[in-house]
Amino acid sequence: MSQIVADFQVNGLLPSTVGGTGTTVKYFGRNVAFAQGATWTSPLVPSSTNANGVLLVPGDNKMNGQKMVVTAAGSYFPASAATSESVEVALYGVTGTLTSPTYTKLATSGSFTPGADGVSYNFTIIATLMGTTASGVVGGNQYVIINNTIQTSLAALTNSLTGIVFGQSGSGSNQVQSGLGGAPFGLVVGITFGSSFSTNAASLNEFVIEA
Repeated sequence: MSQIVADFQVNGLLPSTVGGTGTTVKYFGRNVAFAQGATWTSPLVPSSTNANGVLLVPGDNKMNGQKMVVTAAGSYFPASAATSESVEVALYGVTGTLTSPTYTKLATSGSFTPGADGVSYNFTIIATLMGTTASGVVGGNQYVIINNTIQTSLAALTNSLTGIVFGQSGSGSNQVQSGLGGAPFGLVVGITFGSSFSTNAASLNEFVIEA
C-alpha cells in the first residue's frame, strides 16, 4: 500500500496559482512556509536564482532504490484574447543549491495548442521515478493527460537526473550533502504560455510524492 512521503500542501480550496504576461516558464510556488529542515517565508516562488518553494524528496537514504510516484494536477486558462495559444505543462527536477538551482525537464505535455482560448483545461502529470546513490541516476516514466485526452503517452522521462546522492556518504570532511538542505533533489511544476497576456492563468491543486 502506497503512502505519501512528500506533499506540496495544495488543494482545490488553496491552490498554487501563476499567470500574467511573459512567455518563459512560470513555476508554481508554495502558499505556506513549509520545508524540511529550513525556515522559509511565504510565498515561496522558485526562480532561476531561488529554489525555495520546490517539493523536496526526503533525504537520509529514505528513497534510495525506492520507486516514487509523483502526481501533479491542476488547470490552466489560455487568454481569451489569444489566437491558438500554445501551452506546455511540465514537471522539473531541481538540483544544485538553493541559490543556484538547475532545472531539468522530467515529464512534459510538450508545447501544444489546446484548440480553444478563453476556456479552462485540466491537466494531470504522473511520473514514476527511481534511482540509487550507487548509479547516481534517477530515471523512470511519464504520462500526461489534458482534459480527457492523453497528451503524452506512457514513455521514458524526457530527461534523467545524474549525480544524485540519496544520503550522506563518506565520513568527516569527505561527507557529501545536497545543496538543497540535505534533500537529494527537488521537484517543481511549471507552465509556459506561448503568448504574453495578462489574463493567462493556471492553478496547481495537487502535487505529491507516493512510495
